[in-house]
Amino acid sequence: MELKKHLNGFIENPVRLFIFFVIVNLLPTLGLVFTEPFDIWGKTILILLPLGLYFVLFSLLRNIGLAQLILIPLLIIHAFQIVVFYLFGESVIAADMFLNVVTTNVSEAGEVLQGVIASVIFVVIVYIPTIAIAAIACRRKVCLGKEFRIKVLIIGILAISTSSELSFIAENKDRGNYAIYEDAYPVDVFCNLKFARQKWIKSKHYKETSKNFIFNANKNENAAQREIYVLVIGETSRADNWGLYGYERNTTPNLERDSNIVLFKDVLTQSNTTHKSVSIMLTAASAENYGIIYEQKSMIEAFKEVGFSTVFISNQSANHTFTDYFAQEADYTDYYRHFNEKTNNLDEIILPQFRHYIDSIPGNIFFIIHSYGSHFNYKERYPKEFSIFKPDNVGEISRANRDILVNAYDNTILYTDKFLYDIITVLNQTEACTSMLYVSDHGEDILDDDRQKFLHASPNPTYYQLRIPMFIWLSPIYKENFLPNAMNAYNNESKPVSTNAVFHTMLDMAQISTSYLNPEFSLVNSQFKIAKRTYLNDHDEPIFFYNAGLKEEDKIMIEKKNIHH
Repeated sequence: MELKKHLNGFIENPVRLFIFFVIVNLLPTLGLVFTEPFDIWGKTILILLPLGLYFVLFSLLRNIGLAQLILIPLLIIHAFQIVVFYLFGESVIAADMFLNVVTTNVSEAGEVLQGVIASVIFVVIVYIPTIAIAAIACRRKVCLGKEFRIKVLIIGILAISTSSELSFIAENKDRGNYAIYEDAYPVDVFCNLKFARQKWIKSKHYKETSKNFIFNANKNENAAQREIYVLVIGETSRADNWGLYGYERNTTPNLERDSNIVLFKDVLTQSNTTHKSVSIMLTAASAENYGIIYEQKSMIEAFKEVGFSTVFISNQSANHTFTDYFAQEADYTDYYRHFNEKTNNLDEIILPQFRHYIDSIPGNIFFIIHSYGSHFNYKERYPKEFSIFKPDNVGEISRANRDILVNAYDNTILYTDKFLYDIITVLNQTEACTSMLYVSDHGEDILDDDRQKFLHASPNPTYYQLRIPMFIWLSPIYKENFLPNAMNAYNNESKPVSTNAVFHTMLDMAQISTSYLNPEFSLVNSQFKIAKRTYLNDHDEPIFFYNAGLKEEDKIMIEKKNIHH
């Protein structure tokens, strides 16, 4: 009874409610003050601007509870922001994160939420009672006095005006200039949401904007045998945990025994998000010219133009991204994971259909295989017999559980090694001229240092998200037919590479020519050229990867691993 009395007294006091609601709305802002790379003036704006906005918003209505109920969408943004803090320890909700929300399947979302349960509990404890209190206050018509609202309005306007003035002298230490629409929460989040919405709408018209595109492709040279080319797109695999890249654990035993593999030692992704990284791989687009993605078709179309049958097999779900649109360009398309279902197929489910197409389709074939690879929850990505590194059953994501997380992750690499070996085995069993290119879309953070970052697609990439495995497997028959290509690949294996090389390498490997193929990007071409590597930022702008928000910990690893920069 005493607690109920105090609660009623709190709810009936409009000024206390006002202070409470402002503090609750400021919680994400307080976190950003400690994480964002701003000078003293930039950090002042972080507090002053949202404080002014909330003062103005709460002064517009007499009913304080109704005002907070109207701001429920803002509370949802705050909740999302707190989860971002928990996962990445910095920055605001990126535009790509909004796109990830609408393109992530139910199973994947559930696995991630289970892993970040502490942040989810915090959000529930803070924001659900806030909404309940606002609803009660609204029903009881708890109102702020006119004089108080006028004072709050004036203070709010002054705070906003001061923030605007300070923005001219504030500094973003990563970027230099400070811009309210990019740096001041929650304004920057709503700008990111607007950008994401515009991208989503633009991509929905892809079929119309690209319908008249053709590569005018030609096949320069034919092998004496049937030709089969395979592009395997991995998921969330980082090079540092591959035995092939010097990892202390033997996580790639099958691939290490294959002398037909050309391993590229220094490969960086151009995006730490799947929907952008894969679209760069499959087209002539890159971080430098990403805008052409809306007008041009994928490499599938080029292979079709020269007479190949094309097959897209995916253990991901169709999710209305460019990857999905490109998949529909293929002659045959199979998905083994479905957007609104909690399916959890292992990557091996792809293999029987892969064999079927090789056995049943005559002539040349081009395959794109999109695996689920090492996507969290790691324990769900491999069968029991691949539970080699133990313990590997992770509950909550925490520093205390890091060794268990790494064990499970390393088991996913073991399984990927076997999956890729099985594909190579199938190709070896044919009498065709065959080759395969494997590349991961991006890497992964696994609580690697004091920052305790986890997963991928963070607003700022890290070394672990950027560095990925990539190799080409060339069959003996391929080498007999196209020896210069093979020799060029070996000559280029130690050179710095980005994922924008995939499109050009695949076409060149298949002896396909088109004006859209740049030999300076092809790893099987003698003209391959070392270039400054760029990263596609959250607003689709190219920036030198070393300046893409990397921190001291990342730069130490870049030096340690001899990554070219």
